Amino acid sequence: MKRKQFSLTNLLNDKISKQDIQLRKAIPARIRLAITLRYLATGDDFQSLHFLFKISPQLISNIIPEVCSALNEVLKDEIKLVLLYLVHL
Repeated sequence: MKRKQFSLTNLLNDKISKQDIQLRKAIPARIRLAITLRYLATGDDFQSLHFLFKISPQLISNIIPEVCSALNEVLKDEIKLVLLYLVHL
């Protein structure tokens, strides 16, 4: 895992971590982030992500919006700066 991803995982860990339950183990925050970053970077469909990460497309469809929301919340100041920069190009 790259240094920026590791740092991003630490920032998001409290917001995207889930508790293990008796019937199944929770998907770790780093995997949830990896799925979302892969989706945002490549535009892969949920079926492709399913084969890559061995997680159901239905669960992936829940993970991506949750992590995107957490990314937006945690990085809102940095994202604004990037958007302002792009507007002025």
